[in-house]
Amino acid sequence: MNCWRIGCTILVALSISLASCQSWIDRPETAHEVAPRDFSQLTSDNASLDIVQVPGSVVAPPTVETDIVTERVGDGERVTTQERLVERAADGSSTTIATLAPVEEIRIKPGENWTIDSLVGQINGRPVYASLFMQSIEDRILRIVAENPRQRAQRMIEDLIAERFRQYIDNELIIAEAEGMLTPEMQEGIFAWLQGIQEQTVAGYGGNRASATQTLQDQFGMNMEQYLKEKRDEALAQDLLRRRVKPRTIVSWRDVERQYSMLDSTFNPEPKITIGRIRLSTADELQIKDVEERLLRNETFAQVADALHVPENGRWQTYQLPPNGIAGLELAQDIRDALSAVENGKATAPMRKTSTVSWYCVMDIEAQLRRSIFESMLQRQIRRGLEDQRARYEQFRYLSSLRDRWVTNDIDQMTRRLTTIAWDRYLPDA
Repeated sequence: MNCWRIGCTILVALSISLASCQSWIDRPETAHEVAPRDFSQLTSDNASLDIVQVPGSVVAPPTVETDIVTERVGDGERVTTQERLVERAADGSSTTIATLAPVEEIRIKPGENWTIDSLVGQINGRPVYASLFMQSIEDRILRIVAENPRQRAQRMIEDLIAERFRQYIDNELIIAEAEGMLTPEMQEGIFAWLQGIQEQTVAGYGGNRASATQTLQDQFGMNMEQYLKEKRDEALAQDLLRRRVKPRTIVSWRDVERQYSMLDSTFNPEPKITIGRIRLSTADELQIKDVEERLLRNETFAQVADALHVPENGRWQTYQLPPNGIAGLELAQDIRDALSAVENGKATAPMRKTSTVSWYCVMDIEAQLRRSIFESMLQRQIRRGLEDQRARYEQFRYLSSLRDRWVTNDIDQMTRRLTTIAWDRYLPDA
């Protein structure tokens, strides 16, 4: 009974409250609905107000602009189309928000030929297509064709394809061999390492993935996935060569001794001797007499040569001084005898010929630096040289074994196919 009374009391109170609120929210007679157009249209009520007109370009969505570049490629044309997302500012300037990847299209005139694609062979079960291979060297081929006559361009294209295709085969074989040796644990480690590389790349190129991808595209012509794949392949190749080639490049102390003995003349060169000469014509008696008088006054050979303005103060020839000294020099016998009869720095007696008078002198004997095999720096130099030499040989031998095992087609035959396709595609008809 009491609960029923309380409920009735609450209902009565609510009714009174709603009735009082109704008087507050009654609309006045002058009220009217406000629409968005009231803020952009002039009326008698707002004619005296300053209304800012916003240009349509400010609120307009970004526009797409297209750049088209046409290049002559052999008998056809390569059309490169690239779209850019552009945003307009209030001052009329524009800003490029994003650049899409370029799209290339080859256009051929009716009646002309163009090699679209060709399977030239297989490497480790993987097909080798001409178009895919040509992508990395197409710009180089076009430059060769533009800058050289046809026959020279043919030879240069042939050499370029042979070199790049050999590198391509080596890379494919090394990556395939390295991937086949990966354990599940190693694959997980590589995945974690690549995640770290990706985070570092994003942090270094703008702080977000979109900006980093755009930077990679501009600088290297590849997206994030291609960049990470290249890093992965490089790490796998280095690790494989380290395990397969490095153990075969060990250099022993006997190898260092043998190399030092073979290069003894390089590490311990003979001293150098510099011979000076003053030569005058027999018709110039006054100068001949002047030289003789100067020498009698004990002037040095260099002083006399300087007084006569002889080039390089009379320096004539520099030789390696053999073990038997001046007697072993490749000079005329009379000159060797004259030089042996005087001290170093002193001029010989005048030696008269039919039309000239000459004086000779040993101007300098320069002792060369001799290096001992026990010099630590020299040992490291010899060891590094031998290691590099053996590493190149062992790497060549290892790659040759991979080619013999996994290349199912003849390499020379595939190279000739690629060269022929490049000639047909990029060289214009004579």
